[in-house]
Amino acid sequence: MYRTIVSLLGVLLSTGGFAAHHEGPEPEVAEVYECTLNDGVTADDVAALGSSEFANLVAKYDLNMTTFLWEAVAVSPQYGDADVRWVNYFPTWADYFAADAAWREHGGEVGAKINELMTCGRPDLAGVVQAGAAAPDVPVKPLYVRVCQLKPGNTIANAMAYRKAVNSTQNEQIGSTVGSYMFTPGFGNPGFDYGAMVTGAPEDMAKLMDHSRDGSTGKLLTEAGYTEPGNCTVDLHRSLMMVSQ
Repeated sequence: MYRTIVSLLGVLLSTGGFAAHHEGPEPEVAEVYECTLNDGVTADDVAALGSSEFANLVAKYDLNMTTFLWEAVAVSPQYGDADVRWVNYFPTWADYFAADAAWREHGGEVGAKINELMTCGRPDLAGVVQAGAAAPDVPVKPLYVRVCQLKPGNTIANAMAYRKAVNSTQNEQIGSTVGSYMFTPGFGNPGFDYGAMVTGAPEDMAKLMDHSRDGSTGKLLTEAGYTEPGNCTVDLHRSLMMVSQ
């Protein structure tokens, strides 16, 4: 999601490193477009097209992917310019390239309608893996991403263990389930070591964020011996589901 070029080795190490240091679902490929809404257009307008004509195209050609629109609410510099982020998830690179081929052959009409709504740059590609519980299937939900640089002496494995502990603690506190994921840079997006994404139903995210605000989550993590392995900024989005496979 964050720009400039990185090598193929970076992608392979990102996904391979996750596979070596977690139990559960395998890493996936995330494709993220940063976009500016055209005059008079809202994020809801884009999500309506994404959940109808774009979703119909995905279903027609049996593409194995999931798609969300992230509407920026409060995003820190240097990544605060985009109004929305169009995010496609693919279980494998084979799924990514199959979708790319189908889009190039059949997506022209839908693509033209998307271009009437917003202007996007080239996509960034990242590895993404579940780091705790899966996100609930909610059409519209708050989502925040902690964009982090590892502190000296820490690794992605440390960050994964910490994020799983955070997710477990948060879910115990709220008596419900929010999802937790980690991104690592791939093609087009160096400048951070990992991004930690948390999302869930609005009422659960409100409870979670209040526990963060009053310091109770941090206290529990400290008492359990966990410390933040990275220096992070936090960006808040509104996530709108468009394609769910």
